Amino acid sequence: MNDDPRRPVSSGSAAPPPRRSSGAPAAPVTAPVADPGSTRSATVVRPEAAPADPTASTGGGGSRRDRRAVAEAAPKPPARSRAPWWLRVIAWVLAVPLGLVLVGIPARKLGYLDSQKLLDIVIGKDTGRYLPLVVIVLLWAVVTAVLVQCIVEGGGLLLRRRRARRSGASAAV
Repeated sequence: MNDDPRRPVSSGSAAPPPRRSSGAPAAPVTAPVADPGSTRSATVVRPEAAPADPTASTGGGGSRRDRRAVAEAAPKPPARSRAPWWLRVIAWVLAVPLGLVLVGIPARKLGYLDSQKLLDIVIGKDTGRYLPLVVIVLLWAVVTAVLVQCIVEGGGLLLRRRRARRSGASAAV
């Protein structure tokens, strides 16, 4: 055994259980060293015990009623509603061709995509011939994604307003 005082000292027992994050301050505790010939002591930090949370699943207090009361009192995040699947499908069906039109027509009008450049893409030999096509496809993808997002969010907003109006009208009757 090495008598080097700089080496960590082990008691030979198994590793301690993992600490619970309770936010409680830790109190330093002085423990004896395993080597009886040494006069130094090691400082071990142990967390102070925190009061048991009734919602904790590791046991430790609280009946079902207590856990339910704590769960109901806790602030809940706002409910996120997802757009229905049919609205998302319609959004993509509309946005893909509309995005191509919104990108393709200005590209043709500005001379960025004409019949000569399309012919160069087909029969050209260098890799630079694909640059106009790559730019058009990337712009088409960005415009399509923005359109889908707008359609889904706008349609979802309209559906939620309609649902709220219907539920308000039925509650008033």
